[in-house]
Amino acid sequence: MAVFTCAIVVATFMMLVAAEPTNKTESAFTAKFTSNLDSVTYTNLRIVFDSVLTNIGDDYNPGDGKFTASIPGTYVFSVTLMSKLSSDSAAFGCLHKNDIEQFCVWSNGYNAHEMSSNTITLKLVKGDVVDVVLKAGSSYGIHNSGTAGYCSFTGFLLYPQESLLEKLQEAINRLN
Repeated sequence: MAVFTCAIVVATFMMLVAAEPTNKTESAFTAKFTSNLDSVTYTNLRIVFDSVLTNIGDDYNPGDGKFTASIPGTYVFSVTLMSKLSSDSAAFGCLHKNDIEQFCVWSNGYNAHEMSSNTITLKLVKGDVVDVVLKAGSSYGIHNSGTAGYCSFTGFLLYPQESLLEKLQEAINRLN
């Protein structure tokens, strides 16, 4: 009976190996914003961090500012924004996961350019989208000076979710 069970497990394992695509194991990016941006009154604006410094795995799209997870797992994201120097402006941006606000960054520019950062750990499945928006309002904006990179968006895979194939391999190892 044990030999028959082992044969079934091996056959199932072989089918999974054939069906499962090659596992991608790395995803990391840092992109910076290279211009200024002012909010509009009635809608959030996605911040497109247009200058990519690192994009391992190509999960960040500098054309639309979206990170799309290609590997399920636990990720770390960080956002840094700099306010404009203005008595009526503040930097107010929020990180979204699938269009749901996760955290915000706030800094005012009343007396000087100010910078604020925030970091979060998120569990993502393949296809989840993470981006950063400048909140709607009449007095929000972010500042940058050329390529200085005062405003940045970073994310990386902390550890991948264990796949079904890996779980099956562990089960086979326990049987031996």
